[in-house]
Amino acid sequence: MTGLLFAAALVSMTPDYAGIAVPPNVAPLNFDLDRDAEVVLAGPDGASLAKRGRNIRFGLSEWRGFLGACRGKEYVISVKPLDGGAPLVATNAVSETAIDGYLTYRLIPPSYTAFDEMGIYQRDLSSFSERALYRNVQTSRKQCVNCHTYRQGDPETFLFHKRANDAGTVIAHPKYGLGKHVVQSQFGYAGRGAYPAWHPSGEFIAFSVNETRQAFHLASPQKIEVVDLQSDLVLYSLADRKTTTVESERKVFECFPTWSPDGKLLYTSRAVVDYDVAPSNETVRSENAFKNVERLRYGVVVRSFDAATRAFSEPRTILDPERFKVSFLFPRVSPDGRWLVVTAAAWGGFPIWHNEADLYLCDLATGTIRAIDEINAPGSDSYHGFSSDGRWMVFSSRRTDGVHTHPYITRFDAATGVFSKPFLLPVEDPVAHQRRFLSYNIPEFSTGPVTHSPRELRKVR
Repeated sequence: MTGLLFAAALVSMTPDYAGIAVPPNVAPLNFDLDRDAEVVLAGPDGASLAKRGRNIRFGLSEWRGFLGACRGKEYVISVKPLDGGAPLVATNAVSETAIDGYLTYRLIPPSYTAFDEMGIYQRDLSSFSERALYRNVQTSRKQCVNCHTYRQGDPETFLFHKRANDAGTVIAHPKYGLGKHVVQSQFGYAGRGAYPAWHPSGEFIAFSVNETRQAFHLASPQKIEVVDLQSDLVLYSLADRKTTTVESERKVFECFPTWSPDGKLLYTSRAVVDYDVAPSNETVRSENAFKNVERLRYGVVVRSFDAATRAFSEPRTILDPERFKVSFLFPRVSPDGRWLVVTAAAWGGFPIWHNEADLYLCDLATGTIRAIDEINAPGSDSYHGFSSDGRWMVFSSRRTDGVHTHPYITRFDAATGVFSKPFLLPVEDPVAHQRRFLSYNIPEFSTGPVTHSPRELRKVR
């Protein structure tokens, strides 16, 4: 009886690459099966690929030829188990439009208190080539590196932060060169510029300045909570290296800035707190924050911006946290300016630690908002970003095992606001990938490779 039940069970594919939209320039979608099978990918005009076994691997040349034949069309994937079990048959659509060629992320062990070894890496999405842009083991001084970002996907205009020793923001710019900039708190607490957002002109960067603490849960499925003790908003000008205050009210926390594609609007996550954020005793200050963390919810506000005067309007609320009873974080605007994607968690400002965190889509033309059910899954779904043309989106998810964060890719239809079934970043060997016990943090698209060498970036002081 057991054997008959097993034979009738549907064959399992890991990663799941069935029923998805495929970029025409993406690396081979290799996968593993739970039993030996005949695998056939059948495309138009007789184009096909056939493999046999449990570990299905496609050569780069044959894969590129097959996708080229299927571009703008579909192919059928058929997996027929050799033990006579139920076959898996699905249709994958190969998009006409390519995805941005590179993805940058931080690789870090899924720990909570240490950063002995980490780095920022860039992956060629058309192959499995991955290179380190900056690794903290390249220096004898202990560092944390994070918050890498590009100006609208431009690999020539990017930045990342170094924390602890030799702290500052490394900025590469075609006009202003490569150098380290220090954006510090102007508000009487120890904080530096974080969560940056490039103005489309490349002349300005919006930063939040945060002071954070972390603590561990004693009895909760969540492992850790990270809270803001204070966060404020500043604008940094590259031309004169001047920092301008945008928001500095004590009981207003503001972070995660992002610009509209034309640079005329700045969106941020914003929380208004009703407890004492500045008691004289530092211990009491932290206790107040954690005692009230479940009441700390961020909404999304927008300000207009005048680049000539560096002036902002008063904030206008887009998403009210009290109305929806969730915390809205990481606002990101689609390149056409119509759509806003946010991460929603029950409370707080760090959704990666919240199992319930999901992605939501807001239509800025109508103000309607919905959970993106077609891509959300159990486990935290959080940091996200659009490709330069808005046709694709990448996001961070812990759906694989609840511990490690991995990038998932989905196609976006800007006309309807609908996403395709997401798929895991393609890897050369899925078995080896499962033994790579690292989290992929802050996935960011770029249209090309960073031209500065790791040695150049390491020498920046």
